[in-house]
Amino acid sequence: LPRTPPASTIKRVYAPKVRGAWALQQACAWSVLDACVLFSSVAALLGGGGQSNYSAANCCLDALGALRRGRAQMASSVQWGPWADVGMAAGGAVNARIQASGMGLITMEQGMVAWKASLQPQVPGSLGLVILTWSRFLSLMPEVPPLLRNFAHRKAAGAVSGMGTGEVKEVTLEMILETLKSTTGGDVDADAPLME
Repeated sequence: LPRTPPASTIKRVYAPKVRGAWALQQACAWSVLDACVLFSSVAALLGGGGQSNYSAANCCLDALGALRRGRAQMASSVQWGPWADVGMAAGGAVNARIQASGMGLITMEQGMVAWKASLQPQVPGSLGLVILTWSRFLSLMPEVPPLLRNFAHRKAAGAVSGMGTGEVKEVTLEMILETLKSTTGGDVDADAPLME
């Protein structure tokens, strides 16, 4: 059975975003703002392994944006994908893993365009900016989820030849390290922590 994370782990990731956003809401709830842009994450939309606390915190930001708009107050929530030069994905190993999944990295120029769009009063309450290579992204999923069904036809373009033939091959540590080397562009220490 999967191990349930301790409350302290959830609190450490979830609380800063949620409590900070709620404190901001309480401080300016009765003020007329020209803009209120909340920095959410695409994790709120797509999730991610081991990220339930982070996904939930970002869902709260999206909900706060919707609450404000429901009260005729300015608000948008941007579900940012990974950035190229800053943030959690800027590190080499994480960066390579994300790109191998078919997700691209947002440049400063792309981020600025999305930021400017989020300031417009006519935008919907939630925006998302994620760069995807659909064929690669979808080919890693056993089944395309309903949310992405309109893109299901792109999955076939990313299918790896030889897969699904029923042939079973032995996978060795050397094969995994060679695959990682081709993905990351360098040698990978088999004993390094996963997130590195």
